[in-house]
Amino acid sequence: MLKAVKKITNVHRLKKLTSTLIHDALAEMHSEYPTSSLGHENRFRTAEYFLLEARDYVDGAWEMLAIGNTRVSLAISRWTLEAALNLLWVVRNQGETDQRLADLVGETLRQEANLCEGLAEMRPDQADAFKQRANSARKVKGELGCARLDSLEKRMKDAKPPEKPDWPDLYVHYRVCSAASHPGLKVCERFKTVGQATASTKASDDTTLTSDMAMWMAATSAFWLVSFACSLANTGNAEKLKEWWDAEVAPLLGN
Repeated sequence: MLKAVKKITNVHRLKKLTSTLIHDALAEMHSEYPTSSLGHENRFRTAEYFLLEARDYVDGAWEMLAIGNTRVSLAISRWTLEAALNLLWVVRNQGETDQRLADLVGETLRQEANLCEGLAEMRPDQADAFKQRANSARKVKGELGCARLDSLEKRMKDAKPPEKPDWPDLYVHYRVCSAASHPGLKVCERFKTVGQATASTKASDDTTLTSDMAMWMAATSAFWLVSFACSLANTGNAEKLKEWWDAEVAPLLGN
């Protein structure tokens, strides 16, 4: 009982820490943007966009953990981690940063066009408006001159620093989050036979995806996102960020 209470306390503390981390990173970007190099608007806007959007996902992952929904927390963390991996891919090749940013925007426009076409089928009364938005998204994508993105797995292989053999394979982390987001049919964990009847039951605590894993993923996805966002915008301090993790976050994980 005491261990469970301590874990919930740590979840709330970690939620506050990661929320403050993102808030502080945004504040630093806002303060340094006016003195940044000319032509870096897209870099700041991209970093700021991902951090602004991530706030609800990071908070949501902790909120799910607070009520015991481990798999849902991991599934939510996938958004934050995918954003971080996209930023890692962008910053790994300084000579291609602007083109890679354009490619990310192009992928978003492609998805927007697909979304609007789907909505046109769901809402026939607004079909014309949705189709116009889809056409507009594809037109802008064509004007950007962007390439179709390779798979995230392939881009992560290219992004892993060869000079750092101990660098974590972040795509593996993404696969863990993805496993939680898929509706796997784990019948054996949910049903048991009682006499002649089959009854549903709560999933066993002896599961592969633990709350400790979900806590670590919620924290580390926010950490990597801020790290790569600051690298893209050329703000922040990597050493201080690592010190923050070691002093404030690491002691709360897995307890």
